Amino acid sequence: MASYFGIAIQTQLPISLLNPNHSFVDIEIFFLSSTYCLTTSRITEGYLCWLLEFGHLLSPSKIRRLIRAGYLYDSAILGGLIEFLLENKIMPNQWKIVTPFCHKRKKSEQLFEGPTPRTPSSYFLKYRILAPQFQLDGTKFLTPTKAIYRSCVELRNRARFGSIVNADVASYLEKHPTSTAYQIAKGTHHHKARVFTVYENILAAS
Repeated sequence: MASYFGIAIQTQLPISLLNPNHSFVDIEIFFLSSTYCLTTSRITEGYLCWLLEFGHLLSPSKIRRLIRAGYLYDSAILGGLIEFLLENKIMPNQWKIVTPFCHKRKKSEQLFEGPTPRTPSSYFLKYRILAPQFQLDGTKFLTPTKAIYRSCVELRNRARFGSIVNADVASYLEKHPTSTAYQIAKGTHHHKARVFTVYENILAAS
């Protein structure tokens, strides 16, 4: 699933049974699922490079909604990833609605096996997680952006539309063209009223 979103690594996510070429893939669920996948330096660098490139397309309010709905995530690693976004000034005023769901480890522990880093990364260290100061190179870990947008409709529409809801409804319909508004609301995890409005506008314009 990571490769579908343009990360040049191999890893397994809880949503990996989906065929991303035919099924809508929720970007925020992908993000929350990634908190369980940072098990090596290479995987972690890949996800961090992805956040630098596409973190501005995430929806903090939708992430909060998914957490409240019971979607699983590692709260300390989520905190580290959000701190990484804040340090890189990616939507710095919007993540405060998610940080209450992020909690420090009870004691310091390493992110993955290996030598203890002499100078841990500040964003993970805030949540008592020890990880190296990565030298992030997007050309090494990411597919070229144009190629990602060509193959990943969910990211492409997020970049095209000013509205997260509009983008997700359009993406869902592109992969499931006969869906009802109710099915789209359920599949995209957006409020029904907003989805129904967008759906009706799309039908009127078609």
